[in-house]
Amino acid sequence: MKINGAEKAAIFLMNLGEEKAAQVLANMDEEEIQTLSNYMSTLGEVDMKLMDSVNNDFYSMVSTGSGKLGMGGMDFLKSTLMKAVDPAKVADILNNISAPGEQMSGGLETVRHLDPKIIASFIKNEHPQTAAIILAHLDGKAASQTLRAIPEGKRMEIVHRLATLERVSPSVIRELDEALQNEFRSSSAVSGNKLGGAEVAAKVMASLDRATEMDILNSMEEVDPDMVSEIRNLRFTFEDILRVDDNGIQLVLKEIESQDLLISLKTASDELKEKLFSNMSERAATMLSEDLESLGPMKISDVEKAQKNIITVCKQLEEVGKILISGGEALV
Repeated sequence: MKINGAEKAAIFLMNLGEEKAAQVLANMDEEEIQTLSNYMSTLGEVDMKLMDSVNNDFYSMVSTGSGKLGMGGMDFLKSTLMKAVDPAKVADILNNISAPGEQMSGGLETVRHLDPKIIASFIKNEHPQTAAIILAHLDGKAASQTLRAIPEGKRMEIVHRLATLERVSPSVIRELDEALQNEFRSSSAVSGNKLGGAEVAAKVMASLDRATEMDILNSMEEVDPDMVSEIRNLRFTFEDILRVDDNGIQLVLKEIESQDLLISLKTASDELKEKLFSNMSERAATMLSEDLESLGPMKISDVEKAQKNIITVCKQLEEVGKILISGGEALV
């Protein structure tokens, strides 16, 4: 019997017993736990020969024993998860259990290859939650183009749904995929992984022209100001300064505090440092480089605060049209 790595891991964890398996799971991230949970839930009684075969991959000697692993996969999974992770998350993991390798009929995958105007015409009359799930399956550029083609009055609610979209039950995805297959033909594997969220919404917004972006965010602010603030914070990160042209960089350097600049570069990429140094005088760049080399250990919170101060300046300059952050469409 040929089994893959995740199946082997699931069998091996069950062989360890609940206590040790829980210790292993406690050192994994949520996505890894979800993947293993999907496989463990499908395991019934595991034959000793198969268990021995799996153990050979982990130990130099085959474990001894007889019979079968007595506890079924789902029962073992529930007990182990209760010991390994926050009990509040157990129900979420179990609710998102799906058959490993389960294949969808292909509607959502086909949508990715359609013209954004066609996608917009299809989802403009759908429930905003459905539209958000479909947008979450598109890349940022396609999602932005689709959003622009949707009537203005419906854009805000869809983006709001996208921003607050987290884990989606496999059964919901399956129903949507089956509905879409009536019009599209392809194949795709869809699981209950996180699809949307503020980060996804921010990426979509980043590809919009400034007027459309501001219109959506201003409308959403009346509904969910906290989410708007989060999206705006994610809309521009410190490393995104790389996307500002040289003239814009020089304007930013004139407006920011020298101490903020020094501290902010503590964790900056070499590429960003070079970008900033190249827009200074040779003397100023040399002095900043030397100060940076002699700068001692810093609290990450202090570095992030300095970077946030610079980001604020960049946003203010962008708001008044003095700098343009590439990625979106310039106003004409």
